[in-house]
Parts: sequence; structure tokens; C-alpha cells
Amino acid sequence: MTVSRAVHAVACALPFLLGLGAVGLHASLGRPIWIDEFTHFAYAAEPTTREAWSLFLATADNIQHGQTGIYIILNYWTLNYLGLDATLLRLPSILSGVFLFSSAIMLFRVLGFSVLWQIVVVAALTGQHLLMYLLGEARPYAPIPAASAGLLLYYVARPQHPESWGMLLFGIFTAVFGTTMHVYFAVYWPVVCLVAYVHHRAVTHEAFSLRSLIRFANPGLVALGAGLYLLLGALTWLRGQPNLGLDPFEWLRQQGPLANFTNYSHTQFLDGSYAIAAIFTAAAMGALLLPAGLRGSAARLQAPALLVLLSLLLSVLIGWISYMADYWILPRQWVGSIALVAIGVVWFWAEAARLWARLTPLLGWALCGIAALIVSSQALNIIGVRLAELRTRLAEAPAVPPPEACEPPGALDLANMSNEDRNAVMVDLANRNIACGGPIWVVFRGYYTSQLAYWAR
Repeated sequence: MTVSRAVHAVACALPFLLGLGAVGLHASLGRPIWIDEFTHFAYAAEPTTREAWSLFLATADNIQHGQTGIYIILNYWTLNYLGLDATLLRLPSILSGVFLFSSAIMLFRVLGFSVLWQIVVVAALTGQHLLMYLLGEARPYAPIPAASAGLLLYYVARPQHPESWGMLLFGIFTAVFGTTMHVYFAVYWPVVCLVAYVHHRAVTHEAFSLRSLIRFANPGLVALGAGLYLLLGALTWLRGQPNLGLDPFEWLRQQGPLANFTNYSHTQFLDGSYAIAAIFTAAAMGALLLPAGLRGSAARLQAPALLVLLSLLLSVLIGWISYMADYWILPRQWVGSIALVAIGVVWFWAEAARLWARLTPLLGWALCGIAALIVSSQALNIIGVRLAELRTRLAEAPAVPPPEACEPPGALDLANMSNEDRNAVMVDLANRNIACGGPIWVVFRGYYTSQLAYWAR
């Protein structure tokens, strides 16, 4: 291999390595599990997969409302067949993070953007703190942005490889992955398909038509995804929802709805530099003022702009659904949009830079450099915090429980405990079980027995 080829190979691999490093730093290595993760851990105490699934179905109408149960079954398999470890409990989310970054990088590669723009989108995703946090949580949120980005990649790349079996298998995997992991994925599918269609139309200059859009969506794939979605839903979350009677805005009041929608979710990657980002975007859009013969077609700006707009509207829709169900509106529910907004903004900047580069490549390079500076601040801050946390955890010698602490506890009188005390006791025992290793203790089977009795009151 010549030096130039080696440099090219390293450059091509660099965005993937950076993305992998960002996911690794957010994998919550060494962090104890907490109650929301324990609610998945407890199912792994069941003796068989069938019994774990039956227990999930018994809890799907109340405790695990709105869940498909597939993430929980994956947790059952990782803990029972790979080993008792908090990282293995979080493995589906961690792998979802790898898939998300890989899909975003490949999307920019298919769109024809340089390695530098691929690094910028990696930095933008890394700067979405809430998104990155959920990549290290044993909860079924990370698959939403991962499958959404993957399906966007499929629809953008498919016209370039219409006969590729590999591309078709990638689309099938992504569709099945998304539809089975979380109910929210259903609203993202038509959005990423429409965005990719708008991009395809801008590239080919084809006229818009409903027939071509349906053909572009791949009806066979849509039928497969919709069938799985409805079948799984009929078994689980479509059976009914509990009347929770919660205040939808309870968790938004401290910082305010607007701050939660921007600073703490969709625009975290801008690190509050809204004025700078707005001026930069306006300057980038200045390419529209150039004569058409100089700048070429500006139609390619439509797809990323539409992606950002529709992603924000989907978050509003998801919040409205929670409001109508008398359930909390939580920023983590917007995680799919949080990822797509970051991807869409960088995509828009890159398309604008491509227009300016027609005048001189230096303008394209300059816009890429400014974009990197805008998104790198938050990304570097988060990486610094995660590195410090990781160093602290590695410096602390893992506490090895004494032999008597690793004896499986007997039956607990959970029925006479408050819900808060019961959760605290169970989480403490679960972390002790993880530290001790070995099989999952039978005592955890009592958790959902007591929870079901609590909901039956």
C-alpha cells in the first residue's frame, strides 16, 4: 500500500473512529443501574424467554405501557447468555449508537460530502447531550434515532443502487429494527422517506407525483414494516393505555417548555450560540443570491431544510400525544428528532457550502471550518466531562462484596413496602447481584408480582 492510499484509508476511517469513541465514552461503563433500567433487569430473572415474554404481556397495559417488549427480551438474552453486567444490559442502546453514527457518516458519504463534513456531523451528534446520554441507558430510546438515520440512508442511497441485494437487506433490517423496538419510529418513517424523495427529485429534476413517491417508498418494505408494527402492537401497546392522570408539564416547568425544546434537546449541539449559527446560516444561504449560472441549482437545500422542520413538528406531535394521554411530556421522547435536527442542519450547511465552492473551493473549505468551530464547542465540552467521569471510575477499585453479601437473599415482604422503598431495595440488590456475578437472583421475580398487585388496587 502506497503512502497516499494509507493516508486515504486513515482519513476515510477517521469519522467512524471518532463516532465509535463518542459512543464508547457515553456507554456508562461502570455506572450502577437505576430504577428505570432495573425495570428491564427484573425480567431477566424469569427462567425462560417464554416466561419473560408472558410477564411482559401481563405488565404491558400498565407498568410498561407504550412498549413493544423487544428491547426487554434482548436484555433477557444478553444477561442470561452473555453474562451479568450493566454494560450488557445497555448493549442494545450502545449498538444503536454505533449504528446511528455509522448511518450518519455513510449518509454524508453517499451525498458526496468530504471527510471533513462527515467529522462535522459526528461532532454535531456528539454535542446533542441528551441523545448521547440515552446511548448508555438500558431503555428503548436509542433505537429510534438509529433506525431513523438508517432508513434515511437507505432511501437516499437506494436510487444509486436499485438492484443491490445488500441495500435491500439493509433496508429490511433497519425497518424491522425500528418498527419492533419503539412505537415512535412509525412517525419518523414517512418523514425520512419524504425527505429522501425530495432530495432525489432535486438531483434528478424529476417532477413530483404521488405515484413516483409511492414507488420510491418501496411498498413491499412498507407493508412488511406496517405488518410487524401492527401485529406487535396488537399483542402489546395497542391493547390499551392506563389512565395515569399526570400533569404533562410537570418535568418542563423548572427550565420552561421553550428551554427544554431547544437548549436541553434539539439545539444542544449549538451550545447556545444561536446568533452565530443564524448569521452563519444566513451567510451560507447568500449563495442563493448568486446568478444561477454560477451557483448551480439550489434545489438540494430543500431536503435538509425539510428534515429539520418536520423533525421539530414530530416532536410537537409526540408532546401533544403525551398531553392528550395525561402523561408527562419528556425531552427524551424527542430523541429521534434530536438526532435528525443535528443531521439536517449540518446537511443544509454542507449543501450551501457546495454552492459557494462553485465560485472557488476555498469558500467551501471556509464554510466547513466555520461549521466545525460552531459545533465543536459543545462536543468537546461533553467529551471532556465524560473522560473525567471515566477516569474517576477507572481509578476507583471495583468494590468486591464479601462472600456473605453474595448469598442470594430470601423472599422479601415487598407488599408492605411503599413503592419508593420497594424500588430502592430492588435497585440496591440488583447492583449487588451485578457486582457478585453469577446467575440473576430469584428474588427479583417478586418485583413485578408486587407491582401488578399495586396496579390492581
